[in-house]
Amino acid sequence: MHDLLTSPAFNLYALASTVLALHLLALALWTGTLRALKKQYVNPEDAAFNKAEAAGADHPDVARTRRAHANALENALPFFVVGALYALSGATRTGALVYFSVFVAARLLHSVFYLWGRQPWRTLMFVVGVLDVIGMAVQVLEAVA
Repeated sequence: MHDLLTSPAFNLYALASTVLALHLLALALWTGTLRALKKQYVNPEDAAFNKAEAAGADHPDVARTRRAHANALENALPFFVVGALYALSGATRTGALVYFSVFVAARLLHSVFYLWGRQPWRTLMFVVGVLDVIGMAVQVLEAVA
């Protein structure tokens, strides 16, 4: 275990994964904040607790944030798995730094562009993130084959 914690590639993975986990939490908190600001709740118990009327659907701003959060989660999961395997497969510090920083930057920017409704930048950041994970996956497959 000590060797793992002194591995530069794994340390970079731990840093990137922590940033991504905090990013997911921030999106979840922003969803709740928007619900409170818009005073629109889908769940009757939430509406009653907050002394508001239950709505038939999320406010459009809340719905957009929820979609951004779902997309971030869907893309973080493959990174958590493939990134860990990449870090453990003998990745160099430089390779890990490039792959992990590009993925984190792409995902953070993707969320910003999603929340702001900016195309084609949102799609471009999505593609960069996906290609980044595919690149790591190829490296892992080559290392174990």
